[in-house]
Amino acid sequence: MRAPFFVFSSRERFDAEIAKQASEACEQITTEMGAEIHDDLIQKLSIFRLYIDRMERSLQHPDEIENIVLKMRGEFQEVVDAVRKISRQLLPAKMEGESFQDTINILCQNMSRGGTDLIHFSGQGETRDIPPSIEIHLYRIVQELINNAFKHSVAWHIWVRLTWQSDALIIEVEDDGTGFHKLDEFIERLRKKHNTLRMRAQVINGTIQYQHGQRGLLATVKYPF
Repeated sequence: MRAPFFVFSSRERFDAEIAKQASEACEQITTEMGAEIHDDLIQKLSIFRLYIDRMERSLQHPDEIENIVLKMRGEFQEVVDAVRKISRQLLPAKMEGESFQDTINILCQNMSRGGTDLIHFSGQGETRDIPPSIEIHLYRIVQELINNAFKHSVAWHIWVRLTWQSDALIIEVEDDGTGFHKLDEFIERLRKKHNTLRMRAQVINGTIQYQHGQRGLLATVKYPF
């Protein structure tokens, strides 16, 4: 009679751990988004107040007002792009006809940090439809791997590769970071760590492995069809 209890108890602990790890991951993402809104979006919006002040002082100079309007249009597009980027990171809404590969490609574009930190995306093979409940886990896994590479590995470049096989989707995230001087020890810790990444992989019956890449750390996610 005790076996079912232990199975249930183990499942309860597993679910509780997933909830805890997911909550911590959400808190981290929220903090990063808050910083991005403060440091980027609010600064861009503050500029519009300066433009309005300049326009009020330039009412007698139509040419100058026209120049200000042109600058405001450019700044406004940057605000729209910033809002879209944040929205994409918080909620990976798909456009009609957009594949999972397209969604990950857009994620990589949005998470690239200008001319210093670049994300290189590539896809190979014939794409397939993936259930939305699976897509969101794969999306968050890739997102967290990229975040970890920038945050912990001090990476300048990240390569995200999707390979569509007949029986599985293989996702590779590789970086050229130098933050881990003892990569072997770090990989061993990752293999033993039961974190959000591994939990998400287990939920979708997938796997995640870590090893040396050509340039740095290579994480490989496998989702079987």
